[in-house]
Amino acid sequence: MISNYIVVMIVKPTPDSQRFCPYDWIGFQNKCYYFSKEEGDWNSSKYNCSTQHAVLTKIDSNEEMDFLRRHKCSSDHWIGLKMAKNRTGQWVDGAKFENSFVVKGSEGCAYLSDDGAATARCYTERKWICRQKIH
Repeated sequence: MISNYIVVMIVKPTPDSQRFCPYDWIGFQNKCYYFSKEEGDWNSSKYNCSTQHAVLTKIDSNEEMDFLRRHKCSSDHWIGLKMAKNRTGQWVDGAKFENSFVVKGSEGCAYLSDDGAATARCYTERKWICRQKIH
């Protein structure tokens, strides 16, 4: 005897659901993220985010780091962190980097790779990740 089942799933909308983010952006924890398809140096990537009323992404938690690593393609992506020679860092919003994760390398601009965060020369061409808060 063949039985038919109907499975009903109730999904409670959350503030970060996709409907609050622009087309081609992904929602997560009250923020929207854009993973670029094109490449640019760190400064042009920062500028491209600003033209979309966003910033190069900041990473506030391990959950956010995991989300970003899951959703980026295999390419490296610029993030909004600059590192000084003494290994102190500053986010594009002016906040001090609190060393909440390891940043490999000794160059000035940070990017996200499959292995985590690292630095490179700022003129290197990479994809980038923009972030904007959901209003």
